[in-house]
Amino acid sequence: MSLRAALLPVLAAVFVALQPVASFAATLRTATTVTSDTVRLSDLFMDLEPGQDRVLGPAPLPGSSFVVGGRQLLAIADQYGVDWLDQSATAQVTVTRAGRVLDRDFFIHLVKQSLPDLGEGPVTIELGDFHPMTVAADDPKPVVLSDVDWDQKSGRFTATVYRSHPLGDITQDSFLLTGAVHAAQRVLVYTHALAAGAIIGAGDVRVDESYTGHTGARAYTGDTDVAGMTLLHSVVVDEPVLERDLRRTIVMHKGDPIMLSYTSPGLHLSATGRALEDGGTGQYVHALNLASKMILTGRVVNGSEMEVDTTSGAVPSDGNALRRISASSRSGGQGGAYPR
Repeated sequence: MSLRAALLPVLAAVFVALQPVASFAATLRTATTVTSDTVRLSDLFMDLEPGQDRVLGPAPLPGSSFVVGGRQLLAIADQYGVDWLDQSATAQVTVTRAGRVLDRDFFIHLVKQSLPDLGEGPVTIELGDFHPMTVAADDPKPVVLSDVDWDQKSGRFTATVYRSHPLGDITQDSFLLTGAVHAAQRVLVYTHALAAGAIIGAGDVRVDESYTGHTGARAYTGDTDVAGMTLLHSVVVDEPVLERDLRRTIVMHKGDPIMLSYTSPGLHLSATGRALEDGGTGQYVHALNLASKMILTGRVVNGSEMEVDTTSGAVPSDGNALRRISASSRSGGQGGAYPR
């Protein structure tokens, strides 16, 4: 055997020994976002060896974060055999749990789903003392609405909201949801802003067929004639016309001489009379027929004319009847009646 042939196996062994050994050097993440409820080794380090990843512990609450400091990172790397670049006790990783905020719109939709008797018409839902809730980003049904109590007359409701996956903190796992439901109404609204003392004209109001705002007091419907009434305070555009906003502008005064008009199919009569109450245009008041001495009821046409209501009966003008009318007028009785 030649010397060259004898040295070949030795050289081959030396060559193999000098080949670089494959190594895995991990890279530290400075910030990471997790979607599950646990933190894994791969959430802290990139480029781990195959099969090296594992669960380290619980993640922060949805939407929250915590910081893993350098000393803890060194301990974790030592425990699980992670060789990472630039090892330092000053290094840190911020771990954030992804979260989804459940806002007002989410809970309004949830309430609508829980109140099947709302019908098909438009409604608005107002929530009371409300605070947003943060839940896991990947939770398809994060909360449950329970114990729903709805008073359809007032529109007020209460319900209890429970987390589908409790956090173990009673102050965060449930809360009381309150509010009010407003169904669509047919009401009069103002067409533009008006100042207190303004006399309402036909162009100052319009009918909103599906008003869903909160009225708080009785609102006039589209069938009510408010022209000629006086505004008691300033209003803004699209605000509903409420009974407390207006008063009739007095055009006929108690004791005034007036004309009484009787109208029926094919017949129109008139007689002289005297107003027994103050009244505004369109208001129903009492008057005395001076010829017959009977008390009649009619609608004020203007300051000097009343259209007699032929469906109402006339009564004698004795002292008791006059006292009743006077008392009713002072207390806002018949003298304050309007067609609705």
